[in-house]
Amino acid sequence: MEDDSKEYEIRKKAIFDSMSKRGQERILKKGYENWEPFQEPKDPRERIFSPASQTSMALLEEFYKAAGLSKDSVSLHKELFDLCRGLLMGESRARAIFELSVWLKEKGVAPPT
Repeated sequence: MEDDSKEYEIRKKAIFDSMSKRGQERILKKGYENWEPFQEPKDPRERIFSPASQTSMALLEEFYKAAGLSKDSVSLHKELFDLCRGLLMGESRARAIFELSVWLKEKGVAPPT
């Protein structure tokens, strides 16, 4: 067990030492002891089948019908899906985009028709 932790620390330090100065500084800001360089990759199915994703899809379908739009544009659909999912998951980027949209609407700024 102790050999495993020593091996882990040796591998972790080797990865850290091979990083650029900028990358090392980023890790040190967060805390080297908290850094986990051997994380398992995220399961891509989680993005599609999570409750937030399912709710986002349902909301987008409802939005498309209400706005008389179709999801023909894949890039637009992906952007809207990511925004909706981000809002449901409490992501700051999505929240900022939403707040800007509401603010613009309150200011009377509308896209040209």
